[in-house]
This record gives sequence, C-alpha cells and structure tokens, in this order.
Amino acid sequence: MAAGIFRIRFEDEVLRGDRITVQGHELMNFGTASYLGLNLDPRLKAGAIDAVSRYGPVYSSSTAFTAVPLYTELEERLGRMFGGHVVVAPTTTLAHMAALPLLIPTGSDVFIDAQAHESLRLTAQIAKASGSMVRSVPHNDMDALGEAVAQSATEAVWYLADGVYSMFGDFAPVKEIDALLDRFPTLHAYLDDAHGIGWAGEHGKGYVLSQVPVRDRMIVAGSLSKSMGAGGGVLVFSDETTALRVRTLGGTMTFSGPLHPAELGAAIASSDIHLSDEHAELQSRLYEQIAYTRRLLEQARLPVMAAADTPIWFVRIGKIPEGMEIVNRLQADGFNLNPAAYPAVPVGHAGVRFANSLYLPSTAFDDMIEALTKHMSEVLAEPDIVIDLTDEHAPHL
Repeated sequence: MAAGIFRIRFEDEVLRGDRITVQGHELMNFGTASYLGLNLDPRLKAGAIDAVSRYGPVYSSSTAFTAVPLYTELEERLGRMFGGHVVVAPTTTLAHMAALPLLIPTGSDVFIDAQAHESLRLTAQIAKASGSMVRSVPHNDMDALGEAVAQSATEAVWYLADGVYSMFGDFAPVKEIDALLDRFPTLHAYLDDAHGIGWAGEHGKGYVLSQVPVRDRMIVAGSLSKSMGAGGGVLVFSDETTALRVRTLGGTMTFSGPLHPAELGAAIASSDIHLSDEHAELQSRLYEQIAYTRRLLEQARLPVMAAADTPIWFVRIGKIPEGMEIVNRLQADGFNLNPAAYPAVPVGHAGVRFANSLYLPSTAFDDMIEALTKHMSEVLAEPDIVIDLTDEHAPHL
C-alpha cells in the first residue's frame, strides 16, 4: 500500500474504462475484470437508474420475507443463458456460503483444488467446522483426485475448484471432472466460474457450461459483477428441487442483504445483451484480442504461467521486492497492472497480472508488453532489491 500499488483508490470523477488517474498520473488500466467492457455501457446504466427510480437505492428487507420483482426478471433471463435452474445471491462468496454448508452432509470428504479461489477455501472451513474432512489436492490433477475419491469411505465426496483460475488464467479440466462424476456416484463437483461467465460460451454461459451442460451432482457458481458488468452472484443447478432448497434454506439467502435494485437492473440489461446476437460480436472481438496478446507474449518470451485462451495473464517474477519495483516502473510509464504474491499465488511465484478488455485497443498491449519486457530485463539483472523495513514509509512484506 505504501508503494502505491495495492488497494489503490483512483481519483477520476468519471470512469472512462480504459484509463484511471492515480496520484495525478493517468494510467492505462490493464487490471479490470470487465472483459467485455460492459460495466459502463449506457444500457446497463439506464437499467440501474430505472431500477433505483422505481425501487430506491435499497429495498430494506431480507429476501426471506419480500423482494423486488426484478429478481424474477433476472432469474428468467439467467435460466435461458445457463440452461439450468438459477439462484441469484448478493455476491459469489455469499452464493458459496448459501449452497455448500447446506448441501455438504456432515462427515463428508471435501477435496479442494490447491489453487482454488479464497472464497471457496473460506466456505470449506464452515464444512470442516461441521465435521467434514477438508484436504487440498494438486492443481488440476485428476489422477490425484480420482485416487482420493476412490479411497474415501464417506457417503458423499465433494470437489471444489474454479472454472477459470483468477490469477494464472488457466482452465479446470471440466470434461475430465465430468468423467469422474460418471465413474464415482458419490462424487459431487462445485465449480466457481466467476471469471468464465460472460465472455466464454454461447450467450456467455461461461467456460464450465461451454464444456458440459449442468448435470446431476454438479453445481456451477458465477459472478455477475465481472465480465457481465453488473453485480451479484449466481448458482446454476440441474434440478429445481435443489435450487429451491438453497434459495429457501441457504443461510446467506436469509441472513444477508438483498442485491440492490441498481445491480438487478444492470444485470437484467446485461443479460439482454448476452441473449442477443450482439454478444457473439463482442465475444469475437475479445477472442481476437486474446490471440493477439498471446502472440506478443510468445514473441517477448516472457514467463507466462498459463498460456490458456482466457483474458487473464500472469507473468512470474519470483520475489516480491522485484515484482513491486517492476509494477512501480510500469506505473511511471503509464500502465496499471495488478501485483500478486502469496497468498493469492504460491510462495515464490510473485508476479504481475493483467487482463484483456474491450476498453483497450490491441496496440495498448504492444506498448505495455514492450515496457514490461524492458523492466523485467533490467530489474532481474540487478542485484537483489532490498526494501528497508526500518523506513516507516516502506511497504511491509
């Protein structure tokens, strides 16, 4: 934070999408998860404004009692997008907390991918406190998962993983997970596709559901606040009974607040875009930008952690001080990238994360990757950078 690269609050009075202002300097923004560039779309703004005009900034009631009718409109659209039965939650994390503690039986074995999102790890601790065994399995290692499931003696086994991993940008092996569900009738899969929904799959149904349709013993969670540009989280179920159970009995569906009308109104407008022919055009433009970025990174021979066809890229630097120095130099050049270190990534894998977005022209990636290559070459060739922790203004590592 002291270095000015973490928990930044930009200074713009009006957000433009491609740039932010930090300490008086205009930075091209490579750190947004608005992959399709929809969060500033006039239609989403109009949907939010109309919802606030009709229902106020918040309807102050638990949805257990009453809720605005916008929920019904949004659920109908999302059901068509995802091809399943949906439950809308205030955030993706609260969606996890509504579903998993309710659906995982006491005494189950819960296996979680080693690189799964922190929100899944947090929710898994609730299952652990309720008497389930929670254990990590190696990242995307389906042999290790299959062996762990085969050795389990419990009546229910759960596997928690991401669809698209938020730091390294790689995919879960969804078809292999689906095959394990066929092989083991006790296995359940809960896949958090927060970073896959919107830009991936037909009508934005996400990476997971672009590989396999939602099925029995599979739940897909997602975000409406990243690529979709609105707000809230969503759960997709194969059967109406389970969806109704979570909507009715999930703890955070009763004891946390509702989505604000503005979020619901924006999400409805975004869903309409996703269900239209326009979505395929936006998706095609993003895919072209992803391919262009991949070629630039290959030419620069940068140490990209996962060269998957996602809009998320992570370049490994190694040590935290060097990573901070490189991010600072990039800011001086006019580029905002996300620094990342443990616990967001494994120890020794500190680096910089950046994303594709339709707010940015492809030429922006030429300039940024050229600058990143230059600074990595300079910083990593220098003696180890030492940060004086006796300096009260130094960042605390």
